[in-house]
Amino acid sequence: MITVLYVDADAQMRSIISHLCERTSTFSIHATGSYSDALEWLRKNQADAIVSNNHLEETNGIKLLRTIRQKGSLTPFIFFTDEDDSFLRNSAYILDAFGFIVRKGYEKKPILNLMRMIYWAVGRNDMDAILENIESP
Repeated sequence: MITVLYVDADAQMRSIISHLCERTSTFSIHATGSYSDALEWLRKNQADAIVSNNHLEETNGIKLLRTIRQKGSLTPFIFFTDEDDSFLRNSAYILDAFGFIVRKGYEKKPILNLMRMIYWAVGRNDMDAILENIESP
């Protein structure tokens, strides 16, 4: 089981990500929209990967990543955001983000790419077989 902290101010996207990821039976998702809730959860729990939009309820994903890195965590951090901005992307990579995926609304392809990147980040290589359940009509 891969434990993922998913942080996004968009409640509908949190619901979609949780549903699709948990449908594979290999992800356990903790979803929140809040910077402070994310840090509180991490204080008590361990994530295999952290995924964040740049838009959060209290601040932004760059601040979350910076705070997590300052606390010494090397947990793979993936941006999953609708902002395709080179300054944001560069800031993320300077802070040692594992990846950066640009999404467009609620399209399925970026979500599947996110799931593949999570698998890659945690060193799993069986993703394609598991995703067959989601990609099938």
